[in-house]
Amino acid sequence: MADLTDDQRQRRRASEAGDPIIRLEETRKTYTDGVDEEVLFGIDLELNAGDFAVLVGKSGSGKTTLLNIIGLLDTPTAGRLFLDDRETSTLDEEERAQLRREYIGFIFQFHHLLPDFNVLENVLMPCRIRGKKYEEAARDRAVDMLEMVGLEEKIQTPVNELSGGQQQRVATVRAFANDPTVVLADEPTGSLGSETSQSVMRLMRDINRKTGTAFLMVTHDPELTDYADRVIELRDGRIASDEA
Repeated sequence: MADLTDDQRQRRRASEAGDPIIRLEETRKTYTDGVDEEVLFGIDLELNAGDFAVLVGKSGSGKTTLLNIIGLLDTPTAGRLFLDDRETSTLDEEERAQLRREYIGFIFQFHHLLPDFNVLENVLMPCRIRGKKYEEAARDRAVDMLEMVGLEEKIQTPVNELSGGQQQRVATVRAFANDPTVVLADEPTGSLGSETSQSVMRLMRDINRKTGTAFLMVTHDPELTDYADRVIELRDGRIASDEA
């Protein structure tokens, strides 16, 4: 992997100190569609720099809702969310979008790549949105990570010519393009075969250890919890356990 950036060195120091990156206090979420349905019930949770945490639970337990709130894609009905000690409940949508771009990387089960662009262009798209200097700064790191997942010969290939597994590896690397402080992953290996899943997990764990980037990953695959430092179980909208 390429040399650490200044931000990565800072995160590594924060990781060693155990400083929280994400903090939720009494976070609740209620959806209203004729009848109120409370999905999250007073969640208290901290995610520290350097954590590699897996979020598990049955369908309907609130995992994706919790992930969307942490990722500033949704807002809690009550309670508070702090991102790097910044309280987010008073932010407008533009400010929330800026924080997402600067602090958070996302990996979804389905890749959501742009078919008119090649592999490297897709990976660098989050940086291009922020500005040319960010795109140029991330190029070497992006190439390095594409090599780590076996796509060094596909860098200039249009993504619509890749297999499904290759496309998901591109989407995984894209999540790190902006050098995020935390990566949120919702079933990132759900559409991959066993060998590719292990490759993606090794990549995420390697980045986590080398840079201090925090990870929170939703999965239904019990084998993937072997990679985690923490396993957090969500049951009926409440944290049932949080164990090393």
